[in-house]
Amino acid sequence: MSSPGTQGTQTTQDSRLFDLGYRRYDGPRTEPISGIATLAVFTAKRVLGLGRGGRHKVLPAITLVIAYAPALISVAVAALADGTLEEDFISYGDYMFFIASALALFSALVAPEALCPDRRTGMLGLYLAGPLDRNRYLVAKWGGVLAVMLAITLGPLLFMFAAYVVAGYGPTAGETPGLLLRILAAGVLTALLYTSLSLAVSSFTTRRAAAAVAIILLLFIPPIVSESAVESADAPPELGLIAFPFVAGELSFRIFGEMPEGDGPPVTEVSTGLISAAVAGFIVGGLFVCWIRYRRIEGFR
Repeated sequence: MSSPGTQGTQTTQDSRLFDLGYRRYDGPRTEPISGIATLAVFTAKRVLGLGRGGRHKVLPAITLVIAYAPALISVAVAALADGTLEEDFISYGDYMFFIASALALFSALVAPEALCPDRRTGMLGLYLAGPLDRNRYLVAKWGGVLAVMLAITLGPLLFMFAAYVVAGYGPTAGETPGLLLRILAAGVLTALLYTSLSLAVSSFTTRRAAAAVAIILLLFIPPIVSESAVESADAPPELGLIAFPFVAGELSFRIFGEMPEGDGPPVTEVSTGLISAAVAGFIVGGLFVCWIRYRRIEGFR
């Protein structure tokens, strides 16, 4: 039996130091565009809660249910009800107005997940240490959030269109291309508007809760202020252009050639050209604000 000192000596003699340090990457090399696509897919999965715990899937699931429930109900009525007139079904313009709550929920409580954690945890520096620069990083994040937004705005409309066609309530062959273009325009523009808003606000803070509060205020305070000012202080109806949800909803009505029922918000009295210009300005302005914010972040390339 060896003594403790001998055991210690043997342990020291048996210890070996293997090669330490960095190894050169010898795997396949792809263009930077593949990094953008990979990060965009990862971002879309993250905001949907895929690959994460159950609590991260609750809000995205609720959002999708709110977005698709009216389409499912309308399709069920079209398939089961006999003698129902086409005018009794939900219109495409009305549908875009109905899913405003789903868009607000996703923009405020889910979309900030795309940007805020990366800056708070330091992951942004790791992303930018590779083939991604600031612009490519933002393109990937923007693309991931936009893809989910399109699932909320464009997906239900296309589903409802296909179901109406199958049930025999769809447009004629000559009307189909025009209607599909209007569906595409309304869905894409609305998704771009809410994506720009959520990412612009999220670029100012590392806290998702702070971003959520700011987005909620931007979505709900301007409509109240503009409507009160127009009705009580005889302000011009153009003041209604500051109300993001009403502007997006009104533009959808104009795209589909529909009129909202009852007395609408002040923006209903504004010309289509001004509404389109306001939407374009919000989209470009939101993306520009986000880009400027990331250009000023120090410590990364």
